Amino acid sequence: MAVKDEAQASRSFRVRQWRRAAVLVTLPGLVLGTGSIAAAFGVGLFDHSGKPACQPVRVLAPARSSFALTVLNSAETPGEAAKVARDLTKRGFDVVSYSNAPEGVYIKRSAMVYHGPEGSDQALLVAAQIPGSRVYDDGRAGESVEVVLGYGFTGLVAVPPAPPPLPSEITVNVYNTTWREGLASQAATQVRSRGFVVGQIGNDPIRSFLPDDVAVIRFGPDGTDAAKVLQSHLPGARMQQDERATKDVDLVLGNGFDSLLPLDRVPAQPARPPVQPEMVARPCD
Repeated sequence: MAVKDEAQASRSFRVRQWRRAAVLVTLPGLVLGTGSIAAAFGVGLFDHSGKPACQPVRVLAPARSSFALTVLNSAETPGEAAKVARDLTKRGFDVVSYSNAPEGVYIKRSAMVYHGPEGSDQALLVAAQIPGSRVYDDGRAGESVEVVLGYGFTGLVAVPPAPPPLPSEITVNVYNTTWREGLASQAATQVRSRGFVVGQIGNDPIRSFLPDDVAVIRFGPDGTDAAKVLQSHLPGARMQQDERATKDVDLVLGNGFDSLLPLDRVPAQPARPPVQPEMVARPCD
């Protein structure tokens, strides 16, 4: 009888031990699970209000050239504001001024983009060009936007190269350096027939002498692509970059010029992809 009671006591003890172990294993899981759920509510993964989660609203962006943009540099890299202003201008923005930020202004992130109530979409459009930037409504009037570059600035967002300009987007000045009268007018007629816009026609204003050249194509830093398109119509022309700030190019005729390359031998330009309307995403309130 004593042996039977002892066996029952041993089984009861093992059951109590198993239950205690089960509690020790299960309780932390319940605590951790409860904490995880609470954290999920805290960051908005579960919306206990029953309302749908707020989504940014995508709207048509304003035209890049439709508002004034100022660029200031608060970091220590000299010339950064000028470089960014030049690059944003190439991307179609209307940069009206650039300079260093007032002394004492410190921006840790890549940039701050300041705007007023009427310029929020404009600021979002600019901020999309600067990774890590932040927009801030400082109450200014109108649609103007001000960018202050910070110590975290590493460059504008990369964009694919622009397609080469069409002849109708290129202005060509045609100049004669030879003794053949009317050569510039004859060449200008050919250039115009290819769809180019003809600008100045006449003798070379800098009086070049090109006895051994077919022609020279002169262009500025912003006219490189236009010069390459023109050279495809006259492969023998020599390229020459100057310091002009405009996109027009000069076709300077030398003694070796006869005519442009036959049109059926000019390489076809790549097809342009369809232009998609630019959008901005208004953040949730």
